[in-house]
Amino acid sequence: MLSLYIHIPFCVGKCHYCGFYSTVYSPSTAVAFISALGREAAGYHALFRERLFESVYIGGGTPTVLSPGQLGLVMDAVKRHFPLASDVEYTIEANPNSLSAGHLSLFREQGVSRLSLGVQSFSPDLLKILGRPHTVEQAVDAFSLAREAGMSNIGIDLIYGIPGQREHQWLETVGRALDLAPEHISAYALSLDEGSRFLTDSAAGSLVLPDDESTAVQYESVVSLLNRAGYLRYEVSNFALPGHACRHNLNYWKRGEYLGIGPGAWSFLGNRRYQNIGDVEDYTARLIAGAGIITAEELIDSTQAANEYVMLALRTSRGIDLDRYGKEYGARSLERLETNSERLRGSGLLESREGRLVLTDRGFLLSNEVLTRLFR
Repeated sequence: MLSLYIHIPFCVGKCHYCGFYSTVYSPSTAVAFISALGREAAGYHALFRERLFESVYIGGGTPTVLSPGQLGLVMDAVKRHFPLASDVEYTIEANPNSLSAGHLSLFREQGVSRLSLGVQSFSPDLLKILGRPHTVEQAVDAFSLAREAGMSNIGIDLIYGIPGQREHQWLETVGRALDLAPEHISAYALSLDEGSRFLTDSAAGSLVLPDDESTAVQYESVVSLLNRAGYLRYEVSNFALPGHACRHNLNYWKRGEYLGIGPGAWSFLGNRRYQNIGDVEDYTARLIAGAGIITAEELIDSTQAANEYVMLALRTSRGIDLDRYGKEYGARSLERLETNSERLRGSGLLESREGRLVLTDRGFLLSNEVLTRLFR
């Protein structure tokens, strides 16, 4: 499977937990960026002429900071330069404070099939701690607006493990999300990402994350509530109603190929992984000048590929396909994996199921520990 990711680098402001590359929206910078993005897309036209992209994901940043007209130019470039499968999954991210009826009309025209709404919390106090630019009311209104516009596949992102977050606040947030009945819910534990304000505050001692036990309780509660509501956990942090798992994300966890365009975007093609320069003005200037924009690159050898497959596959409910692993990475690698996993199976963190090695419920809770022990 081949996927396309487009990075829109603009936001109203930087959320305190965010480590992704973004910058404050400027009309003139956006116009130049869109022109440069079209040039980058055109540069790939011949390379992918004979291949179909089965998923498209426009993320950021905040794509809906762009006006419908500006975003339409981005989507036109996608259509013009990249062959899309007839059943392509087409996702776009949106923030509640910037999603408009005009955006939703554009999405309908362009064949967008999936909306990912960055809610994060239904607690006003926690939204302020996270530095989110929207209110609880805007989140509910944006979801309703999308439904009224005909969006039948909507995902909501939530965060737990927030400093100061109480269990009742988390349960209320999950409950409010379930009341809206989205097709997909992502529940991520807060992490201290490189480049985020939270990481700086933590290093200075002014921010303290909840302890592991509190975070584990919140994870167990969301798994239980979503399971009872009919959502299937198909990856550590992702839950969907039957038939609504995100194909774009699944392709990433299966080590499928993806092309990323835009500043800071990563690509993985064949055994090569590379990243575009993470500065929108430099990105734009280089493309206009006909200069290169790749600033990081690595070739993946067979050992690294095998390790990546294990790390990614174990995050999913389907786990590691042992037969595929042996065929792709060799009998010796398979033997080592089975030996290293024996003690983890004995301690109830892994189990063998229909030719697959999968995490147990307890294993999902301790997935980082499982991976650490597998690679010892």
